[in-house]
Amino acid sequence: MAAHGVTIALRVLHYVAPISVVIYFVLAKTVAACFLHQPSKRAGLGSRRYAAIGLLAGVLVTIVAQGTVYVLEATRDPQWSSSQDAAVYILANLLAYASLTVGIAENRKPIWHQYIGSWTVGLVMEVVLTALQPLAEPTRNRYAILCEVFHVLRTLLLLILTVAGCACALYDRQKLAHPKETEPLLPNGTNGHATKPAGYGAVTANGNGTVAHEADGDEEHDVDSDSEEPDRDKELKATQKKRLEESGSWLNYFKDFKIFIPMLWPYRNRFVQSCLGVVALVTLAQRFLNVLVPRQIGIITDQLTAGGGNGVVPWRALGFWMLFNTLSSSAGLSLIKSLAEIPVQQFSYKSIGSSAFRHIMALSMDFHNEKNSGELIRAVEQGQHLQGLLEFFLFEVGPMFTDLIIGFVYVYTLFDVYMTLILMGVGLAYIYIGAKTTTWSVKARRRFNNAWRNEAKVQNEAIANWATVSHFNRGSYEVQRYSKSIDDFNAAEWKYYIAYYIGGSAQSVVMLLGRLAAFSMAVYRVAQGRAPVGNFVTLTLYWRSIESPLMQVSWSVRRLSQMLTDSERLLQLMLTKPTVVSAPDAPEIMIKEGEVEFDHVDFAYDPRRPTLKDVSFTAKPGQTVALVGETGGGKSTIIKVLYRYYDIAGGSIRIDGQDIRNVNLDSLRDSFGMVPQDPALFNISLIENIRYARLDATDEEIVEACRAAAIHDKIESFPDKYKSTVGERGVKLSGGELQRVSIARAILRQPKIVLLDEATSMIDAETEALIQKAFKRLTAGRTTFIIAHRLSTIQHADQILVINDGQIIEHGTHEELIKRGGKYVALWSKQLSKDVEEVGQALEGVGPEQAVLDVGAGSSEGTAVEGGGSDER
Repeated sequence: MAAHGVTIALRVLHYVAPISVVIYFVLAKTVAACFLHQPSKRAGLGSRRYAAIGLLAGVLVTIVAQGTVYVLEATRDPQWSSSQDAAVYILANLLAYASLTVGIAENRKPIWHQYIGSWTVGLVMEVVLTALQPLAEPTRNRYAILCEVFHVLRTLLLLILTVAGCACALYDRQKLAHPKETEPLLPNGTNGHATKPAGYGAVTANGNGTVAHEADGDEEHDVDSDSEEPDRDKELKATQKKRLEESGSWLNYFKDFKIFIPMLWPYRNRFVQSCLGVVALVTLAQRFLNVLVPRQIGIITDQLTAGGGNGVVPWRALGFWMLFNTLSSSAGLSLIKSLAEIPVQQFSYKSIGSSAFRHIMALSMDFHNEKNSGELIRAVEQGQHLQGLLEFFLFEVGPMFTDLIIGFVYVYTLFDVYMTLILMGVGLAYIYIGAKTTTWSVKARRRFNNAWRNEAKVQNEAIANWATVSHFNRGSYEVQRYSKSIDDFNAAEWKYYIAYYIGGSAQSVVMLLGRLAAFSMAVYRVAQGRAPVGNFVTLTLYWRSIESPLMQVSWSVRRLSQMLTDSERLLQLMLTKPTVVSAPDAPEIMIKEGEVEFDHVDFAYDPRRPTLKDVSFTAKPGQTVALVGETGGGKSTIIKVLYRYYDIAGGSIRIDGQDIRNVNLDSLRDSFGMVPQDPALFNISLIENIRYARLDATDEEIVEACRAAAIHDKIESFPDKYKSTVGERGVKLSGGELQRVSIARAILRQPKIVLLDEATSMIDAETEALIQKAFKRLTAGRTTFIIAHRLSTIQHADQILVINDGQIIEHGTHEELIKRGGKYVALWSKQLSKDVEEVGQALEGVGPEQAVLDVGAGSSEGTAVEGGGSDER
């Protein structure tokens, strides 16, 4: 009875021992990757690696020798055969320790604790197996004794590996804790060359382009980038790496990604949730159908074999096969799944796009002044690719691994554990070869992409600069350059595709060998009578369902990497916070009088260089305040901080006694009517552009605003009148027309406070006289701020502030400032001299008659040049 229990324990341990080693190593490697464990500085010593490889090779020799003993014994005695658990132990142990050996051989700087722990687990198992083996087989022949000897040798080798590994780890820890004074201050290598600093290479990209832990090797893999902007992708990878290192682990790194969860999961959309449920059910059903369809063929085969020739048709089995086959066809469950996925994808696409766009619109001016519009648009576009992230994990990655697990279990039920081992060996070899060949082809792929871009660059530059090529008669030279670029491209393409096709062929060979081995094993079992013919037919049909997820592993890892890169770009955007926001529960601003007060305001775009310094003034209700001064003095900045594009650093800005930082931002900006110096329009019709100021305005109100802005007659002269499109940013209009449209929008808005930033800088004198009348109507009863370089336009202002170097150096009316004879007078004199000089230059070199005619024409036609440009194009 005791011997029987020992035998059972021995058989169980035969399965458990290699599995325990593999499970520990996988878990340790996963933990090391998640928590960014780094190899020690002495991890890459060649003596340690080669010694470990040699000892592991000895372990492999003992395993192979023990398997050879089993084969020799079976050859000597045909009636004897090793138990299945013993054969599994040999094969699985061979696979486990071979993987550990390859891991150390490939990585120049391994993380040793992963391997030491695996050796320790293996040592414990071998000690128990060595002790149980003689107890389970009291009567032993020479083959049994040989197996025990190999067990003992293997145990000793694992003991040496474990003890030596622990000793080295302790020695390294002590050496790092108490470094010798002779060690260099900087972490230099033995040859005096700088090595990578601690943490360098912790995260990089493997051959599939995926972000991976690089602690197991000191060679940094290149990123296989198909992007049109490889430099930007490198920057993103570097940012990703830095953020990962700062977070300390992948778990903390992924915490920031929770910002995408509300965008991807339809919390409140019951219809989309229902569609997700349908997709989940269909995906689950497809997992069953992958097994049921070939299984049903096997059942039909067995029934036909058993009753062949008797005229009995297995209608029931055939009917089920027809049903399963119909459901698994593209017109069955796949169609339902495709239709249900559309609303899910559309929800994610809209949610990500609208959330990102809303975030961009809410960001402050400091962000938009520094932005790259193309990069920003690309971030949103690539971020919308994350719409498939939810489906990818739930309905692609999950089913893929489920199919593999089901495949392992199902082939075991069809035949035995040997078939499962074949499948596992094929899977590991297929994935390993795919990863290695992809890694080898990365540099070739990068050279191929660079050569491709260089060919296009040489061609485009030569064609675009044909005139220059022709001027210097360099046509033959450019042809030679282009021909050489094609040669470089062909050479790079050749090298890349050699690596690509060899890798693909190697994977195909592995899959072919696995298929042949599995089918041979199946035929052998059927011939022995240990399995029906139907099982062989089932296996041949089911094998495709096993190959498919294996082939998808590399693709899935690569796609996940691309999704992470795209999401990193969008994540950086979404984590950018606006610097100007409304205070929590801020009330809406209430403007009754329109008094604006600047109270000791300080502001700086860069803290090292103040822009506004102790600015204080009060604009009484209905007053017009003009800001004048030299360029860069701070005039526009005063308007920007009033509009609250930026928050001030010191002091306060109050409107009717309300600090603008304590009121709702939208209500504040709704109170202003802005006419910018450089207005921009949307590429839509004129009437839509003007209505943008007040979306509920009627056509009649728009026309009236255009009359007041002296642009109505001009619009009526256009072929399409108010329906005329203006081009991107309004390029179809002249500068004067743009400003008058902008003024019309401000008039239509009916603001409580008016802000005019060089609103008449590109308008001729005659039109300006008309607009000044419109301004009087616009500003009547409203507090108005005007920035002007043409001092003649602000003589009527109630208060003129002279700004210089961020400070108000003079203030008063035009008459008061003229009498004072300060900076304002100097500016006025310079402008008068400039105007006289421009008139003189215009008249110089023409005859008196022509001059009189030109001036007269300009006066009557209203086309005087203003600042080097006219109102008309």
